[in-house]
Amino acid sequence: MEDLLNIVGNVGFPIAVAAFLLIRIESKIICLTQAIGELREAILIMPREQAAVAYQPFRSVAKEVV
Repeated sequence: MEDLLNIVGNVGFPIAVAAFLLIRIESKIICLTQAIGELREAILIMPREQAAVAYQPFRSVAKEVV
C-alpha cells in the first residue's frame, strides 16, 4: 500500500505540472497559430513584384558579405 501511494505521489506531481504548463501556454499557441495564418495570407496577397523587391536587398547584402 505504501508503494502505491509513493508511486502516485511521484507520478502525480509531474502530471500536475505538465497540465498547468499546457493550460498556461495554450493561449500563446493559439495566438501564434493565428499570426502564422495572417502571415500566410499576407504572403499570398503580396504581388510578385513587391516580393522580389522585398527580398532583393537581403540577397545583395549576403553576396557582398560572402
